[in-house]
Amino acid sequence: MIAGLDIGTTKIAALIAEVTDDMRINIIGVGVVPSRGLRKGTVVDIEQATQSIEQAVEQAEHMAGRRIESVYVGVTGEHIRSLNSRGMIAVTSPTHEISREDVERVMESSRTVVLTPDREIIHAIPRGYVVDGQDGIRHPEGMSGSRLEVETHIIHGSSTFLQNITKCVQRARLQINELVVEPIATAAAVLTEAERDLGVALADIGGGTTDVAVFTGGEIYYTGVIPIGGNHVTNDISMGLRTPPEESERIKLQYACAVKEMVGENEVVPHRPMGSNEERKIPARVLAEIVEPRMRELFELVYEEIRKSGTAGMLPGGLVLSGGGSLMRGVVELAREVTDMPVRVGKPMNIGGLVDKVDSPVFATGVGLLLYGLERYYMVADSRHRSLWQGVTVWFRRLLSRFAQ
Repeated sequence: MIAGLDIGTTKIAALIAEVTDDMRINIIGVGVVPSRGLRKGTVVDIEQATQSIEQAVEQAEHMAGRRIESVYVGVTGEHIRSLNSRGMIAVTSPTHEISREDVERVMESSRTVVLTPDREIIHAIPRGYVVDGQDGIRHPEGMSGSRLEVETHIIHGSSTFLQNITKCVQRARLQINELVVEPIATAAAVLTEAERDLGVALADIGGGTTDVAVFTGGEIYYTGVIPIGGNHVTNDISMGLRTPPEESERIKLQYACAVKEMVGENEVVPHRPMGSNEERKIPARVLAEIVEPRMRELFELVYEEIRKSGTAGMLPGGLVLSGGGSLMRGVVELAREVTDMPVRVGKPMNIGGLVDKVDSPVFATGVGLLLYGLERYYMVADSRHRSLWQGVTVWFRRLLSRFAQ
């Protein structure tokens, strides 16, 4: 059984899944509650955040009829940064065959980057290996060579933030399998293998932030976080229409359009201004004129992140949108106009079970955490299998040596 916990600014989602015999996931429990105690992905009230986590987990456990003890936890926030690093070692085996230990050593050498004391590495993801100058190698174990190099994508974050998230989860009586940066999880749920190989960008539009990730050659290349999300649109509506936050959120979800030219002349938006019980109506284009500038700004910043990655104009897979903000009418058209890239909205893929409960970009990160956990589950099972086989091989060699004597 695998569980994922998506801790966002607007919602906390807990998902539980079973692993099938053919190594797929069947979702058996989903719990979603409004997020309290967080702002832009950062904990501002530990007690409130802990209570929200407990409520989401209880809902998911009740639906699944099972209790969970550990979770994969999604993290985001403005504090997330990334860089690409290289490591190199000499292969010291007399046979010059690259072992698992050599791979681990070269990965460790790539992690020796200079970070300030208040930062810590969350992920060190190998992008590719080089054996004696031959690049493009993904699995060097078992190959022959005298020098092994690796290019690694390193994602790091604020130690204080990570400690506070950890405290919240542990106070909810859960163990953390791993902290997972949210765009890594989301990508697992919404990107195809072909898109990753060709080169693709992902923009996960959350409530407080927008996560950006770029993939090339099948591997992660760049990650970044933009401090703008759906809540900024809600605030703009509150300012423009003088409506309370709850009313503004309702208006955004039901009537907002990111491109004013897409709004019909006769469309209207019913709303109740602050301090009034009387319903009023405004032309929908007035709402679009409030929403479009903020969404345009967001996609300009998304494209700036792509440009900073050095991959602008080199991503045939285009831009994939996810998160609650991707559901707004007109976002695909606006993103396509601003970035001049192919654009689509990504929903969770490769899952079974309660698919109808999570068939939305809103649950992409939660499902991605399950798929990330499935990959870890498979790696552990494979590692045990190989360890067993290696043990048998060693035993067999010893047995042969005894007969030889």
